[in-house]
Amino acid sequence: MPVDILALGEPLAEFVAQPSDEDASPLYRQGFGGDTSNALVAAARQGASVGYLSAVGDDPFGRGLRKLWADEGIDDRHVITRPDAPTGVYFVRPHASGREFWYARRGSAASLYGPDDLPEAAIAEAKILHVTALSQAISPSMRAAVTRAAEIARAHDTLVSYDTNLRLNLWSLDDARAAIDAFLPLADIVMPSDDEAELLTGLQDPEALIAYFQAQGAKIVLLKRGASGAILEEGGGPICIAPGSSSPVDSTGAGDSFAGAFLAYFLETGSAEVAARRAALVAAQTVSGYGAISPIPRRDELIDLL
Repeated sequence: MPVDILALGEPLAEFVAQPSDEDASPLYRQGFGGDTSNALVAAARQGASVGYLSAVGDDPFGRGLRKLWADEGIDDRHVITRPDAPTGVYFVRPHASGREFWYARRGSAASLYGPDDLPEAAIAEAKILHVTALSQAISPSMRAAVTRAAEIARAHDTLVSYDTNLRLNLWSLDDARAAIDAFLPLADIVMPSDDEAELLTGLQDPEALIAYFQAQGAKIVLLKRGASGAILEEGGGPICIAPGSSSPVDSTGAGDSFAGAFLAYFLETGSAEVAARRAALVAAQTVSGYGAISPIPRRDELIDLL
């Protein structure tokens, strides 16, 4: 059975520092993350049919991820298990001014993923392919796979969704800018955050930022603005999307949950505005707990907030 939303990227074992004195050695709680995996969990929890294109190691973290996906109803038949490479790991420490990330992913199973691993029929049958700049950053082969997957999608009228998720500890700004600019003409839906967009373009005005991505061919631009919500543009003028109400404690995975929920509700309702407003509620609930996945609300919880 084909799925509605396919994502390509790297899933990760996640270790999140628990609240403690800034000078103390924190305890880390193990969970799972990875921007595309997080987005799929969010979409699945809103009722979408979703699947993953990736690779994991033949190790406890890889098996744990497969259990997570099975529990969440995420189709992992196209996820490769590599006995010769580990599942990637990352560490995140929230603090008053944001988050710090550390990665242990060099030579990970997903970093070895390449264009020859892509299931072309699955991409052709999906309604949306979701990819991110973070996936492009992890290796040249994965970067090539992201581009090829988008080309396959475009050839079969599968919408391409692109989050410009920028991690400058994985590559330089110049390399990121070159890869992102080269990819943008393949994207139908672009979801940058305002701070990332400013770094990538040198622009600051929100309308100028949105116009930049429209000029590259995006039909829908969702400029994520953190606690200020988002701005949606799909050709009829900018629409301000109010943030959901919450008491934030950890922003890990907020943008990913926004992206996944948006895609799920866009497919369901056909309205980008309705989808964005619901996605803002999902993201607000996600930041109210620790970790990338456990706080993401399910559809029935969201209905109570509407």
